[in-house]
Amino acid sequence: MKVLIFGASGYIGNSVAKAFALNGHITYGLIRKPEFVVQLIKDEIFPILGDITNPSTWLPTAQTVDLIIDCTSEYNNPVELFNIIFKNIVEISERRVQQGGDKLGYILTSGLWIYSSESPYTPKSEFTSLNTDLEIDKWRPPCEQIILKSNFINGVVIRPGATYGKSGSLTAQWFKDANGGDGKLIGIGNENVRWAFVHVDDLADAYLRVAERINIVKSQIFNVINNCSESMGDVLKAVARITGYEGEIKFREPQNELEIAMTQTGIFTNRKSQTLLGWHQKHFGFVDGIEICNNSLFINEPLINLINLINA
Repeated sequence: MKVLIFGASGYIGNSVAKAFALNGHITYGLIRKPEFVVQLIKDEIFPILGDITNPSTWLPTAQTVDLIIDCTSEYNNPVELFNIIFKNIVEISERRVQQGGDKLGYILTSGLWIYSSESPYTPKSEFTSLNTDLEIDKWRPPCEQIILKSNFINGVVIRPGATYGKSGSLTAQWFKDANGGDGKLIGIGNENVRWAFVHVDDLADAYLRVAERINIVKSQIFNVINNCSESMGDVLKAVARITGYEGEIKFREPQNELEIAMTQTGIFTNRKSQTLLGWHQKHFGFVDGIEICNNSLFINEPLINLINLINA
């Protein structure tokens, strides 16, 4: 399979691109910065220098692949960007079908904040009706439906949980705060807020499984999360323990739309992903795997320099 990953230098996109390359797929990665070119080549990913907002930079590659995966996270003009991408992939797919080929596959990365904050401790699934009350993600459900209902592409939506592992994404900030000179470990909301996590490599495996079954699971949504949610109280206590942080763990009120979303408790089932994709959580949860997370974030600087020297 030939696949193009939008956001191949990003936290999720890079792990997804590596997963496809490792499993023998011809993988192209769209990146904006030249400094990522060498690393992608070393990972057997073909780098495509360009900008997702400028289709002319990625259309030549998109016209040659079987599947496109959007791992970008654009919050400035998300609907405008979505419309640009959708228009172009539909045109590619229509031409392909007219010439006797198969529809273009497309996987959209969405999120779990699109669920209502009502009944937060009631487990939610892909079949739960949406009543999005968070401004930051109100645009997502209509875009999801456009992908799922399109007759011109084989579209699938993946809703990841809060990702962790490797460079850490949002979770990295907790380790940095605990290790910082200020010595302040502060959470958003309160200790009872529960997040649905997923390790970034487990998430990448879900994308791979969807892609390899795209003609079977088209027009489906998959929530990809660990088997159990975890509380912010437990999470930050684990961070404090592994980093040796001895100060007080505090919580504060949210100050922007992103932080408001971070205070939303979410409990979800991953049964559909297990049943239809054969996907299962492989990595430890965030708290149980805290030593691994800490080690990957704060690997010794001299060791990094040595590895870079060897790989040069």
